[in-house]
Amino acid sequence: MPRPRRTPHGPSSHSASSSTSTSSSSKPKGNVNSNANASPAGRKDAPTTPSPAVLRQLSAILTVFHDTFAPLFTPALPAIIQDVKQALYQRDYVAAFDSPQKLQAYAARWSVARALAYFDMIAGHWWSTDVTQRFTQRSSSPLNVTCIGGGAGAELVGIAAAFSLFASKPGEESENDRPDAPRLDITLLDFAAWNPIVESLYGTLTDEHSTRQPQLYLPKSTFSVVCHQQDILSTLSDVTVSSLASADIVTILFTAGELYSQSPTAATKLFVSLHAVTKPGALLVVVDSAGGFEELDVLKKSGEASSSSSIGGYKLGFLLDKTLTSRDRWETVASDDSRWWRVPPQLKDGAAYPLDLENMRCLVRVYRRSDDPD
Repeated sequence: MPRPRRTPHGPSSHSASSSTSTSSSSKPKGNVNSNANASPAGRKDAPTTPSPAVLRQLSAILTVFHDTFAPLFTPALPAIIQDVKQALYQRDYVAAFDSPQKLQAYAARWSVARALAYFDMIAGHWWSTDVTQRFTQRSSSPLNVTCIGGGAGAELVGIAAAFSLFASKPGEESENDRPDAPRLDITLLDFAAWNPIVESLYGTLTDEHSTRQPQLYLPKSTFSVVCHQQDILSTLSDVTVSSLASADIVTILFTAGELYSQSPTAATKLFVSLHAVTKPGALLVVVDSAGGFEELDVLKKSGEASSSSSIGGYKLGFLLDKTLTSRDRWETVASDDSRWWRVPPQLKDGAAYPLDLENMRCLVRVYRRSDDPD
């Protein structure tokens, strides 16, 4: 079994073969700090007041996680979370995720804040207007999003919330009643067996009988998700290659830094190979911790050191830019080395969600895949 990868607070993408698909349509995690200092007025990462529509979606995301994991919120949960946190700190991944309760605890504790952040980043154009336009454009083809390291549920819920926000326009009939309703197909690639978590969250998102408000609902006829186990640093399966080839957007969220830390050579090979397996115009979104894996001592990695290892470490953003854009295979469309995402004050009330929601300082890169030469 390959050594699993993780983000600073948990796993993301690594392992071998089985897959689970969830849909009735035609087609079959970073450095956080809850005590962040407020940004000066005028700064791009200064706190902003979300619009009513955005705030409703943020609140609905909390409802999804609360309803999905409601049986977990007992006096025993803090101890389970502490066990997971301690195992991750020691990089003992077997112990961290050796029970369904621990997988649920991770998602309920850490995936929820990331789902909020991912949705807010899309809605707030952090990932460029290019990304936002993919969510707003009307097409007979579905929006295909492939998430490397997305098994723990944050990408699933955050992206679904953004799609729901942009897919419906004021005055239009319900998505359920529109024959030309836009569709969203998400593929999640991860090293761990997150299928039960993905299925549970998908079930909540597509539950048309839920009476909870605010509700985040997407009909199964317009929304599908499939989760594959894949060691992303090893040989890619045919299913993985197919998902990347059809993707309009590929995300690598709180995952890239750990990939480089684990194997600089394999991580570089992966990023170089993305040009060959993606289609022209595809967007690659990378978000990572701006304080955890941003500084990477790549040259000193055991077994890969060279006579020039005394040069020291590289910044993650530099490595990504150098690897992806040096041969004009990818164009940078958004770049930020350090930006705070903060939980809106309206969501910090304990009544909104029973666990802490934490701020994140992020590195953001978005690239557009160049056209193939004639």
